[in-house]
Amino acid sequence: MAALLKKRALAEYSQVIQEQPKPLKKLRLAKKITPGSSAAAYVGLLEKSKTSNDALQILLRISDSQKFQEKDLPDTIKKLAEHFQREQESVVRAKVLSLLGDIGKESGADVQVIIEEVMQAMKNEESHKVISQGISSLLKLGKLLPDNVTTHHRLVSFVKQYLSDTSHSVKCKCLELMGELVSISSDAGTIQPLLRLVGDYTHCEEARVRSAAFNTMLRLHERGLKLDPSVYSEVCLALKDDYEIVRQVALRIVWVLGQTYSENLVTLPDSDEEIRLVDDAFGKICHMINDLSMRVRTQAARLLGSMTSISPRFLQQTLDKKLMSNMRRKRSAHERAWESITSGEWSSGRNWADDAPRELVDAESVSLVNSGSCGAFVHGLEDEYQEVRNASVESLCSLAMNNPQFALMSLDFLVDMFNDEIEEVRLKAIDSLTKISRHIILREDQLETILGALKDFSIDVREGLHKMLASCRLSSKGCLQMCVEALLENLKKYPVDRKSTWCCLQKVGQQHPELTLILVPELLAIHPFFDMPEPDVEDPAYVSILILVLNAAQHCPTMLQLFEEHTHKHYCYLRDTMPHLVPALKVGGSSGVREVVADEEANATAVRFLEAMVSRLEAARRGPARVRAELLAAAQRDLARLAEVGGAAGDAARMSALHVNCQVMLARVLESRLWASPGALASQQGAAVRTNITQLLHDCLRLQYLFIGVSEDDLALVKQLKLKALALQLVYIVRCSNSSALALCDHFLEQVEDVHRYLGERGIAPEAFTASLVKEMSQLEETKPGPVARCLLPLLQNAPPVPQLRPTTSVQMTTATLACEPGGDADAPLKFTAGLVLGVPLEAELRYLQSPELLRIKVRYPDQQTHLLVPPRGDLRPGTTAGTSRLLTRALVSHQVWSEACALHIGLALDLAAVEGGTAAATAARRARAPADADPCLLDLCKPVKVYVSPKPVKRGI
Repeated sequence: MAALLKKRALAEYSQVIQEQPKPLKKLRLAKKITPGSSAAAYVGLLEKSKTSNDALQILLRISDSQKFQEKDLPDTIKKLAEHFQREQESVVRAKVLSLLGDIGKESGADVQVIIEEVMQAMKNEESHKVISQGISSLLKLGKLLPDNVTTHHRLVSFVKQYLSDTSHSVKCKCLELMGELVSISSDAGTIQPLLRLVGDYTHCEEARVRSAAFNTMLRLHERGLKLDPSVYSEVCLALKDDYEIVRQVALRIVWVLGQTYSENLVTLPDSDEEIRLVDDAFGKICHMINDLSMRVRTQAARLLGSMTSISPRFLQQTLDKKLMSNMRRKRSAHERAWESITSGEWSSGRNWADDAPRELVDAESVSLVNSGSCGAFVHGLEDEYQEVRNASVESLCSLAMNNPQFALMSLDFLVDMFNDEIEEVRLKAIDSLTKISRHIILREDQLETILGALKDFSIDVREGLHKMLASCRLSSKGCLQMCVEALLENLKKYPVDRKSTWCCLQKVGQQHPELTLILVPELLAIHPFFDMPEPDVEDPAYVSILILVLNAAQHCPTMLQLFEEHTHKHYCYLRDTMPHLVPALKVGGSSGVREVVADEEANATAVRFLEAMVSRLEAARRGPARVRAELLAAAQRDLARLAEVGGAAGDAARMSALHVNCQVMLARVLESRLWASPGALASQQGAAVRTNITQLLHDCLRLQYLFIGVSEDDLALVKQLKLKALALQLVYIVRCSNSSALALCDHFLEQVEDVHRYLGERGIAPEAFTASLVKEMSQLEETKPGPVARCLLPLLQNAPPVPQLRPTTSVQMTTATLACEPGGDADAPLKFTAGLVLGVPLEAELRYLQSPELLRIKVRYPDQQTHLLVPPRGDLRPGTTAGTSRLLTRALVSHQVWSEACALHIGLALDLAAVEGGTAAATAARRARAPADADPCLLDLCKPVKVYVSPKPVKRGI
C-alpha cells in the first residue's frame, strides 16, 4: 500500500505542465477623456418652461453646448417642432428654426426630416423675422445635400412664394437661397424664367433687395451659369445708383462681363462708334474711381489691375490728365522735365512766359463730364484715403508688368508715391517699382526723388529702396555717382543698414560695369602722379566701394589694370571674409577659375574624409572597447577641426562630431562604478555623473532640433540615443535623488511610445536596446518610476554600441550671428534708471530656423540670473538669401542699482520647454536654483555678446 501511494505521488509530481506564454501588452498610455454632456437634456426642459424668456434661455444653452447623441436627434427635432407650434414670441420661434438648421450639421442627423419640419413650421407663419430665419435655415440644410437636385428644386419653388413679402430681409434671403441652390444643369425653359424673375428685382425700390438680386446673378455666374451679355446696359445704369452697396456689386458684374465677353462689340451712347466690351467696361470702372464712396473707389482701383486684355490706347489714357490754362494745354511737371532732359536745355527765364503752353485747344472739344478712363490712375494715386492709393499702386504695377510701354509711362507716378505720408503706401510703391524694374531705366530727376526716400526713418522703407536700386538700371554716369553718394551717406547715418547696402551695391556693380569703369579713379582715389594714402579696409564705406568696383570688374576685365597694389591685398581679404559678396577675380596673379576649382576640390576632399571617418567608426563597433574609445576620441578631434574649416561638409561634420561626443559621454557614464552604490552616486563624487547626463541630454536635443535635412534613418538613431539619455536621467533621479520622478517617468514612457510609432510608420528596424526596452515596458504591471528604473539600468549596461550617423552635405545647422548696435562698452556703458526698463537694440541673422515660435532672447545678468525674452513675431523678417532670417528687435533689460558698470551677456537660444514637456517638468526645480545654462532644454544658437550697463538710482526731489 505504501509502495502504491509513493508511486502515485511520484507520478503526480513528475507531470510536466506547459504554460502558454502571456501575450505582450501593447504599449499605450491611457489618457482620461472627460465625457461631454448631451444637449438633449436641455430639450426636455422646454416643456417645463413657463415663460418665453425661460424658453429662450434654454435654447441659448442648447446652442452653446451643441452636443447631441445620435440616438437623441429624432426626439430632439420633434420636441423643438412641437415647442415652435405653441410658442407665442417671434424671437423664440426664430431661435428654434436657427437651432434646427444647426442640428442638421450633426453626424447622423436626417436632413430631409429637418427640412420637412422647417417648411411645415413656416406655412402659417406671419412674422417677417421668423420667415427670414426659416429661409436661412433652409439654405443651411440645402447646402448639406449638394447633389440632391430634387430637394434643391423643391426649396427654390417653396421660397418663390415669399418673394412677394413686404419685408426686405425676406426677399434678400429668398434671392440668396435661389443663387445658391438653383440647379445649373436644368433646361433653358426652367432657367430663363428664373433669371428674368431675379432681374425684375434689380429694379426694386429697396436698395438692399437690388443688391441681393445682383449678388444672385453674380453667384449664378460663379457657379457656371454664364450671364447674358444683354444685361450689360442695365448693369451699367446701376453704377449710378444712389446706394453704394448696389454700385459695388454692379461694379463686379461689369468686370465679370468685360472679362467673359471681352471681344463683343458695344455701341457708344450718342455715337455710332463701336468698341470692344472689355474696353468699355474698363472705362466704366475707371470712371468709378471718382465715386463718392471710398469702398467703391477702392474696389474699382483693385479691379483695374486684373484687366490685362484692354487696348493700349485705353490703358495709356489712365495716366493722361490734361491741364488747361486760358483754354490752352498746360504741360505737366513730368512732361517739362522730360523735355528738358531730351533737349539738353533749360528755360533761361529771360523771356516772359517762354514755357507757356503753345498749342491752342478748341473750347467746344473740352468735355468736363464723364471722361471715361482719362486720368483714372492719377485720381486714384491722389486720393485722400490710403486704401484707394494702395489699390491704385497695386493695379498700376499689375498692368505695367505686362506692358513695357505703360511701365515707362507709370514710372513718374510711382516715383511720386515715394513721398506719400503713409508708410504702407510708400512700401507698396517701392515694391511695385522693383517688380517692373526690367522695363525701365532711371533718369537723374527720377533718381533724385528716389534717393530722397533713403532718409526715411523706417528700416523697411530703406531696405525696400536698396532692393529696388539693386534691380533697376541707371541711365548715366551721373546717376551712378549720385546713387553711390546717397548710399554711403545713408550708411553713415544708419549703420544698421550695412548688409543691405552691401547687397545693393553688389547688384549695382554687376549691372553697370561700363558706368563703374568711368568712376573707378574717383571711387578708389587713384591719382596718376601721386601715391594716395591706403584706405582702411575696416571702414564700411570703403568696403562698400570695393564691393561695387569688384563686382563690376567681374564683367569688365580692363578695370583690373587700374587697381593699385593695396587694392589687390584688400580684394584677397574681402574674398576670404565675405565670399558671398565678392566674386572670384584674376587679381595679383591668381586665377578666379583656379580658385573656384580649388574650392570644389577641397569640398570633395572634405566629403570623402567624412565618409571614410564614419566608415572606420562603424567598423570599430565590433572591436574591443578600449580600441573603440581611442578611435572615438581621435575622430572627435578630427571632425571638430573639419567643422571649423567649414565648406560643403561643415555642418555634416559638426553633426557627426556632436554624435561622437554623445557616444563618448554615454560610455563614460555607463562605465562609472558608482552605479553599484546609490549612496556613493548621491555623494559629491557622483556630481560628475549628473553633469555628464545633463550634457548628454543637451547634446541629444541639439542633434534633434538644430539640424535640418537629416534623413529618416539618422533621425531615428538620434531619437533612440535620446531615449538612452532620458533613461539614464530617470535611473539617476530614482536611485540618487529625493525629488519626484513621476513627471519624468511619464515623459519617458511617452517618448518610448513616440519612437516606437515613428519606427513602425517608416519601417525602420529598431536598435537592440530599443527593441528590448519596448518589450520590457509592455510586460510591466505598473509603470511607476521605481519598477521602470530597475528595468532600465541592466538594459543600458548590456546595450551594444550606438550605430554611426551618416549625414550628407544636405544637412544644415541652425545658427545665429549676433550684433548689438550700439553695444555699450566698459568706458561708455548704457545708463538707465534702476527698476525701469532699458531697450538694447539687437540685430541677428539666423540660418535655417525651423520653429520661430521657440526662439528666445537670453539675457544673463552679472548675478547669474537668466531671463528668457520672447521677441515679437513682427521683428523676425526674411533674410537677403534663401534659408536665412533677420531679427531686428530690442532686448528689454531691467535691474536694481549696481555700484559700477557690469556686463550683460545677450544671446539667442531655442527654448524646448513647450515641446519637451517631461524634461521641462523634471528640470523646473533645477531652473529655480541654478542658472538656465544647466537646463538641457535651452539650446544656444550663438556666442553671447557683452553689453555694459549701469543702473542708476532714482533721483528724488527735495
